Amino acid sequence: MNVPWLLAPRLAASPGWWRVFLAGAVLCLAAALIQRVPAVPGGNYGWTVGYGIAAAALLVVAMAYSVRRRMPRRGPGALHHWVQAHVYGGMLFVVAVALHSGGAIPGGFLSWGLWVASLWVVVTGLIGVFLQKWIPPALTSALATEVHYDRIPELVAAVHDKVELLVTASGEAVRKFHDANLEAALARPRTSFVYFFDITGGIQSRMRRFDYLKRLLDEDDAQRLEELRTLMRTKLEMDAHYTLQKALRWWVYLHVPAAFLLTMLVAIHVFAVLYY
Repeated sequence: MNVPWLLAPRLAASPGWWRVFLAGAVLCLAAALIQRVPAVPGGNYGWTVGYGIAAAALLVVAMAYSVRRRMPRRGPGALHHWVQAHVYGGMLFVVAVALHSGGAIPGGFLSWGLWVASLWVVVTGLIGVFLQKWIPPALTSALATEVHYDRIPELVAAVHDKVELLVTASGEAVRKFHDANLEAALARPRTSFVYFFDITGGIQSRMRRFDYLKRLLDEDDAQRLEELRTLMRTKLEMDAHYTLQKALRWWVYLHVPAAFLLTMLVAIHVFAVLYY
């Protein structure tokens, strides 16, 4: 039976790695079922230790990406494969941790810390994967403006200065319109959650305000109003870039420190098991 959505989903950058993940998940499920067979070799303790070793090994695989990323381009293996190993290895790590705990409620600070850190790291990692796959193509396909995050403040300031010059040369109706509808929005870069649901931020509806006023203006002010419309659209699109590119940058701070904390907790757990 051909099930393409199962073998190569849209979010899987590498169908081969997706199949490796599926194989690993099936292997974990099979191990959990075999463990329940009466008189299975190894006993519960042996299986629990095995799951723990597998979880530790998968964490090492996932964390190896951070080392490889800092190597020169000629480092071992293509960086793309290290990224895939990082993502899918991290997801399998949580599966192995669940099997290692036997589905029991954690007891003690260290156990709770391991569980919370594991889930936090995987969830924030998957959020990062989604953001990196969705935001760049969405910005380029839905918006006419392309801008680097670091340049947005200076470009917004430039737009603001151009608007002020136009408004100064315009009639009273345009100045009042600017003061009521544009001035606050043009003052600085703004973030808004609305861009996560509508990447244009409702630009079209905001542009209709210009149409209502334009019919009442003389030719010169109507031309200035059109220039204001263009500048306002550019500013709103830069706000979309500012919001979404900021999300791309800041999710790392939710993920990376927690990942290193998780690594430390696992190391402490392994040391405690071996020492005691």
